[in-house]
Amino acid sequence: MEKAIIVDHISYLNELNDVSFTLQKGEFVGIIGDSSRSNTLELISGLLKPNSGFISVLGYDPCLRVHAFLKQISYMKEQRYQLLKGSPAIKTLEVTKEIYGLSDREFNKNLIELTQFIKDANLIDALIYKPEVLLLDNYNLDLESVYNYNKKYGSTILINSDKIDNLINLVRRVILIEKGQVLFDGAIDEIISKYGKEKIIKAKLSSTVDEKSVAELGTVRKYEYPYIYVSSPRSVISFTAAELIQNFPITKLDIEELSIEEIVENIKHDI
Repeated sequence: MEKAIIVDHISYLNELNDVSFTLQKGEFVGIIGDSSRSNTLELISGLLKPNSGFISVLGYDPCLRVHAFLKQISYMKEQRYQLLKGSPAIKTLEVTKEIYGLSDREFNKNLIELTQFIKDANLIDALIYKPEVLLLDNYNLDLESVYNYNKKYGSTILINSDKIDNLINLVRRVILIEKGQVLFDGAIDEIISKYGKEKIIKAKLSSTVDEKSVAELGTVRKYEYPYIYVSSPRSVISFTAAELIQNFPITKLDIEELSIEEIVENIKHDI
């Protein structure tokens, strides 16, 4: 398969040190880890320049920011504001139409297609010109639509997230960057099964409980009424959740993966 993104031994300030990975065309990959994951996306987009190493996106050097490259890539941060504040979304889209030189026919066709399955107007704005590469920097608003866009158009997507839960149903592969280095690059199922052997139950209580009684079902990580957090092996997490609901005054219950920080620590212990 053809490579869409090549990151070859790049270093940047004190944030990244000899980082390498590639994405094939059409891949949808997640980046997790510390704050250097955002620098990685900015380097790939050409907004930052590496101190050493080489980056290629669709055959272009991102740092040159040539027009042909910019027309094929979209970089979007979670807190992205419409270009024309206070104006209808269509006005912002029309500005994007002019910037990327879309014809009326292209614009209307793309808009009709995208609005059929995308809810977030800012995401539509980022995709209205049908970029081949989409870089999402901590974007968590309309992830199902991002997944559907990848399936429908085969675009290459790289998304960073501070929660692995956001990526489980989206990507097959994750890259973990911690303290400037790639600690893991592989299947998301592998990193979860190997380094996330527990899950965490977050329960909201209607009245106080005896912490020791809860601890008989799992490890109480934190108890600040009305919330209590209990961890349990993922193999029995459903049973633990059911027992908690049956035996304690729980009004709401969520099951979450371990934090990325804990997964990182588990990987370090394995190295």
